[in-house]
Order: sequence, then C-alpha cells, then structure tokens
Amino acid sequence: MSETDMAQIPPEPPTRGSSSSDRARVDLRTIVVAAIVSVLIAVAVLFAVPAALGANPIRVLQGKESPQVREVRTVQERVIQGGSEAAVEATNKLLPSVVNINVQLGSQGGGVGSGIIYRPDGYIITNNHVVDGATSISVSVCPTCSSYDGTVVGTDPIMDLAVVKVNANNLPTATLGTSSDLVQGELAIAAGSPEGFQGSVTAGIISALNRNVDSGTGNALLNVIQTDAAINPGNSGGPLANSSGDVVGINSAIISQGGGNEGIGFAIPIDDAIPIIDQLIATGSVTHTWLGVTGTTLDSSISAQLNAPTNQGALVESVLEDTPASKAGLEVGDIIIRVDSQQVDSMATLLSVLLRHKVGDKVNLGLYRGSAEVGLEVTLEAKPST
Repeated sequence: MSETDMAQIPPEPPTRGSSSSDRARVDLRTIVVAAIVSVLIAVAVLFAVPAALGANPIRVLQGKESPQVREVRTVQERVIQGGSEAAVEATNKLLPSVVNINVQLGSQGGGVGSGIIYRPDGYIITNNHVVDGATSISVSVCPTCSSYDGTVVGTDPIMDLAVVKVNANNLPTATLGTSSDLVQGELAIAAGSPEGFQGSVTAGIISALNRNVDSGTGNALLNVIQTDAAINPGNSGGPLANSSGDVVGINSAIISQGGGNEGIGFAIPIDDAIPIIDQLIATGSVTHTWLGVTGTTLDSSISAQLNAPTNQGALVESVLEDTPASKAGLEVGDIIIRVDSQQVDSMATLLSVLLRHKVGDKVNLGLYRGSAEVGLEVTLEAKPST
C-alpha cells in the first residue's frame, strides 16, 4: 500500500477506558451468546446426521422402532444394496450350504442336480424331478467336496420338491429368508451345478413374481418367482437367494428353445416350499388339501359377460359331490375373492393358498354370489390320490 493510501485511512478514535462492571457485562453476554450458538449447533447436528443417513430423526431420539418399521427398513436396505460387493458377500454366505447331486437312473444313465442343506444332520432340499427314478444318489458337499450316499426321504411331484438324506452331522445349513417381501427388480443370485460345474453362482434380478408355469411334468408351478439369473440344467434344486445371501426360492424350471439359459428361469418360493419340506421329513409324504371345485381365472372379458361385480377372482365352474366345497355350500358361478385375509385374484392363487394349509384346517372364503358378497367356512380335506 502506498503512502498516499495510508494517509487516506482515518485515524482510529482513541480507546475509551472501561470499568470492571462494563467488562463483566460484556463477558456475560459473550458466554450467553456462545451457549445459545452451541445448543443450536447441537440440535442441527442431531437432526442433520440421521437425515443424511436416511433415518427418521424422531425415531432416533426415541431410540426404538416398531417391528413393522424395522421390517420395512430391512427390505429397503436389502433392495437398495447391490453391485459386486453385495454379490460377493451373499455368495460367501450361500455357497457352503449348496450341494451337488449326482443320480443314476438305471439303464437310462445318470443326471446331475443341486440342493441346499436344510438341517445340519443331513437333510437336503432339492427338486422331485432331480431324484425321480433314481437308483442311486451321490451328494457332494464343498468346500471339502466330501461325497456321501444319499437316500430319498420323500417327494412331492405336485410342488416339484424332494428331501434327500445323507449320513452326516454338523453340515453348514442355508440361511432361509422369506419370499413374501420380494420386490421386482432386486438382486437375485442362483447357485448350484449348471452342466455339472459345482459351486457356480450367477446373478440377475427378480424379473417377476407370482408366475404360473407349465413345468412339463403334468403339474403346473404356481405363483413362482421369475428371474434372469442364469439357470441351466444342473441348477435344479439349488437356491435362489437375495442380496443378503438368504434363500428365497428353489430353482426348478427354465423356458428355453435350445435347452440352455435364455434369461427366463423360475424358482419355487421358499415360503411355499418349507411347509412341504417339513411334511416330507416328518412323514415321508405330503397330503395336499383341496376344495373339490373346478374353475377358471376371472378376467375383465369374462366379468363383462357375467356382469360380475369384480374382474378378479376364481370363478367356480363345477362343484364335485361329497367334497369340502359341496359340504360348505359353494355353488357354480360363485367368484372366490378371498381366503381368510389372503386376496384371490386367480385360480392359481386360490390353489397356491390352499397348498399352504393342512388337512382339517378351517378357512373362511369370501366370494361374490351374483352381486352379493357372501362368507363361507370350509373345512379342508385331503385331496384324493387319483
């Protein structure tokens, strides 16, 4: 700065003297202002940090969440995580419980499939079509790849499920998730032995939910999970997992023109599979329930023809004699829209819901009879074997 510039700055006024009381008042004001600023900063941080982390500041202050809130947050956190890191962690958690199943089919040769360890004492979940007709079964458990002879405990051709037992203990079991909260588009991981390559994993997404598929075995797969994670021959019976490495389905079928993966695979929801698996372990067989009706899915076209009050549900076309349906008073033309609290939007959904029940269970059917809504209680019975 030049001397001229210096000269232009006015001189500071002389400093006035201050008494001790003046200084005390100044110090007190400074302390009060500083305290207020500190409180404001603390409050701002308390609310800003949880908000930045995606949390509700009120819940943080309360220090607790309801079970419903925790469940929603768990699903959200699982869905938003993704990428290779999540896939690696899920794979490390999943693979120890995935087994390779080699079967001999007598004169027909052999085949290969997959399975998951359900219990540490050697109970393994797989598909019925993997072990159907097997004369001998060999189960390989990695990472040691120890081989065990397997025996079939029981099978369910309708659900395409089976349980195989090996003579072993302290086996690494799969962590089971739930299929009820799956979200279309979230990460999906398939594991197994495609074309015999044991311990393989592929990743994709949940492509769709509640698909109904002709399995080619004479039984339709109902309300199954669709995924584009690569599933090939040999993957059957292996797990479909979420990004947490929890099993949410049992891989069962693919749609393919050439026999290989085309990005359309299907898995049995784990929530539907486990009750069947537990029955097979307990009794060696499964007894399915039924209503004793035949019907079709109501759609907008059929609804318009019938002038129905809804365009979704299971339309009853016939009621068999001496069945749970006839005893409860179901009639031809009834439209079943609910089983207990479960909404029914199709015939497949109705059948799927019934498969989750046991013989002797009482269920409440909500239905339309004409334009009136009617409720009926039905006691479920065993479906005849023929």
